[in-house]
Amino acid sequence: MDYSDLFLGFGVCFVLGLLFLLIFPIVACCFCCCRTCCGKCGGKMYQKQTGNMECKMITFTVILAVITLVLSGGFACGFFVNARQSSEIENMGSNTQNSLDDILIFVNNTVDEILFVALNQSSWIFEVIEYDLSNVGETVGLPVREALRPYVGSAIDAILGMVATIEATRDGLDDMNSLVSDLDANYTDFIESIADLKQDIEDLYANCAGAGGCSAAGQDPQNTADTTNIVASRNFTDLPSSGTGPGYYPRTVVTAKSNGLTSVVNNDLESSAEAGRQDFEEIPELVQNETDSAVGDLVNSFDDFNGEIEDGLDPMIENLDSMSSVGSSLGDTISEYSETATDYDQYRSLFVLFLYFIALVVFILNILGIIFGLIGYDRYATPTKRSMLSNIGGLLLMASAGLCFIFAALLMVFTSFPFLIAGPLTKIVCGPIVSGELFENTVDLPDTIPGTSGYYVGSTLFDNGNVSVTFTGILDNCGDNKAAYSAFQLMHIVNISDILDMDSYISDGQFDDMKVNISDQVEIMSSETADNLANARDVNAASIPWSDFENELTSDLIDIGEDLNDFADDLQSYIDANSGSSSVFPGSYENDFTTMVSTIRSFQTSTVEPMVSDRDYVEYVLNAVQSNSSKINLAVNNTIAAGDAADTYITNNLDSVVASEVENFQSTMIGYINQFVDYITDMIYNEVGKCRPVKNLLDNLINTVCRGVLDPINGWWFCNGWCVFCFILNIIFSVKLAKFFRRMHDEDESDALEVQQRRNAASEMQKPASIIRNNQVSPSPDDFAKDELQEELHRVPNMLFDDPEGLKKKKGSDLPGVASTSNEYDPDGLVDKRSQAEETMTEDELPGVVTTEVGGGGGGQEQAGEVKPDAENTEAKIPEGETTVTTEPPGTPGPAVYNPPTLSEEGQVMENVNNNNGEGESNVNNDTTQ
Repeated sequence: MDYSDLFLGFGVCFVLGLLFLLIFPIVACCFCCCRTCCGKCGGKMYQKQTGNMECKMITFTVILAVITLVLSGGFACGFFVNARQSSEIENMGSNTQNSLDDILIFVNNTVDEILFVALNQSSWIFEVIEYDLSNVGETVGLPVREALRPYVGSAIDAILGMVATIEATRDGLDDMNSLVSDLDANYTDFIESIADLKQDIEDLYANCAGAGGCSAAGQDPQNTADTTNIVASRNFTDLPSSGTGPGYYPRTVVTAKSNGLTSVVNNDLESSAEAGRQDFEEIPELVQNETDSAVGDLVNSFDDFNGEIEDGLDPMIENLDSMSSVGSSLGDTISEYSETATDYDQYRSLFVLFLYFIALVVFILNILGIIFGLIGYDRYATPTKRSMLSNIGGLLLMASAGLCFIFAALLMVFTSFPFLIAGPLTKIVCGPIVSGELFENTVDLPDTIPGTSGYYVGSTLFDNGNVSVTFTGILDNCGDNKAAYSAFQLMHIVNISDILDMDSYISDGQFDDMKVNISDQVEIMSSETADNLANARDVNAASIPWSDFENELTSDLIDIGEDLNDFADDLQSYIDANSGSSSVFPGSYENDFTTMVSTIRSFQTSTVEPMVSDRDYVEYVLNAVQSNSSKINLAVNNTIAAGDAADTYITNNLDSVVASEVENFQSTMIGYINQFVDYITDMIYNEVGKCRPVKNLLDNLINTVCRGVLDPINGWWFCNGWCVFCFILNIIFSVKLAKFFRRMHDEDESDALEVQQRRNAASEMQKPASIIRNNQVSPSPDDFAKDELQEELHRVPNMLFDDPEGLKKKKGSDLPGVASTSNEYDPDGLVDKRSQAEETMTEDELPGVVTTEVGGGGGGQEQAGEVKPDAENTEAKIPEGETTVTTEPPGTPGPAVYNPPTLSEEGQVMENVNNNNGEGESNVNNDTTQ
């Protein structure tokens, strides 16, 4: 960028300031000498009285007041700028330290985030991987086993179920032998009990008949409760070994079958079947043991990978730690210098306050000078007779001009040099820094910085000028709050992709070592198990002849039935039908029959029902034995076939299933690593160490240097220049205005004469007003003419006061309203207007009407409203040579005559003025008619 035009502009302005510093003191000395020594440049204490003096005075007053107000803005801004600069200097160190603290926090947080993401997280993920590898039996073996279960599980269940069936059948046969033995013994006792009960009943019938009862026709109890079938005729004894005989239970066959099954069971049937199941269930442990060596190699590889990540990130962490230490030392240095700057800033602030205090004094002198001058100003006083207050105002204005002469050059010194320093820095440094042009046109361009080749930032950060890293790009990235790795392109220092390249440490062959062959170590059904099952089938427990014994079990235990309560009910109905009949129940036989009913019912509960229960249980066991034994032959064949198929499937597929699950496990482990690598890459590229604090630091430095230091300096020289400009104008117009307020030493007689004539003219113009006021009467109903007349009368002295017609320069007949021939005086047509007003008035309203009250006298009384001319007051006598005003009686207006004074009288007036110490008053007696 070409800064020649910019430097030219600053140079020209600075040269102008230097010229001012050289020329202004010379001009000030010349001006002072000219005034004091030669009486020139307004130094002569004489002021010529002119017609527009008052207008000039007002104009100069307004201009100086405006300049003073503008000056007040200058030093007020100066005070503000000084306070701002002091505040910035005081806060500069803390603000910079805060920014550095933010950078240190940023660096430390970045280190912590890297440690957390790359190390802590990696440690966690590698712990998970190592855990899965160490428990490969669960991670690989379990899936293998569960993959085989649909094809092998049913065979294992069938074998184990077959073993259980064989054992249940054997146990059932053994139970049958025992239960039938007990049933037979119990039933023998039961037969005797039934016989005894039947005998007791029949004896009761016989005894009753022997006593003469129970024997009549239709009254035999046997007809109602017949005891013939109360007989236990079942046979639960063993069938003889010959196969023929009184018994029905095939104990010999049952025992033989039971012994055959027992030999099968005792031949490790259950343990051999359980061994197949155990082989299948222990596939995870088998995989764990067989892959132990391969897993150890993988664990070591993953540990190496994890260690490489830590070692690869160490340079980045060390650089960040070094930045933190540099930032800490820099913060200490800044704190030290900021304290020094704060200590010395009070002297700078006092000096600046001194400069603006001078401007404040000038402001106060101007304000007081203007106020005193205006208050003490007298338009009729000659320059030599001006009041003391007015003279003080002029002196104050001259004092302000003197201060401006003295300190304008000093202010210009502190305008030019700060301007020369702060102006170019603002334009050349701060502006381009804020807009980014400074970096774009310098360090961001290749081969622009001496001593470096290529890009300066790339050469500085990475010792490689070919790396296209720009300062503007870094600032833009940090402004967008990107991660430090991306913003500073730290991949040229530490390449995360290379560090996280897992293929360099872990190969697919390491997982292939886990694909072990274990099919020959898993056998679902051994040959021993198959032989045992075949032997159980050959026992042929289903061939036992159960039919005869089963018929005995299903028949009633008592011929009459197994519920004797029905017989008791029949006997009770017999008792009820013949109750109270002595022919049927002689003596106490009715009670005996009733007792028998109770005995029968008790026998049913205590003897019959338990026997029925034992018989039913034997029947239940028999049914179970029959069911199991009938299934053994077919089930054994199916089980052996299923076991052979399961073993065949394992032999053909187990190793491939293991290989497949190892590949799945490899995908899982690699997926963990890939997710971890993607996570670390994303975090380091986009999340770790977001560098907005770096941009904030630069912004703070710009605010501190440009806005905190240069802006107040720019404001300072601008306020100084503002005050210098106002000082120059203040010198001009303070000196000009002071001439109108200060008391002069010399004056001309003509000036005094003109002042006296103005005083006399003003006094004379006020007389008609007083005359008319003396001739006024009571208010009339019509106020219009009177109000207009009063307005004209009040305007007369104002016209004379302002002297719009240059009255003081006119004589006698030149005055307005004075006829040139008759010397009649009618100011502004006053007589004509009065006549017009009187024409519009009623009789009672005319001037000169005297209203007389009616008294107690007689004919000498005058009536109210009678008009009498006041002849005695018609004319006023005035000494010769003085102004004469003649008033006509009411209703007959006449002209007023004005006689100007002669030259000798004017001399007498001047003499009287001098004798009265310049008060400008003449002893003229003006009498008016009453």
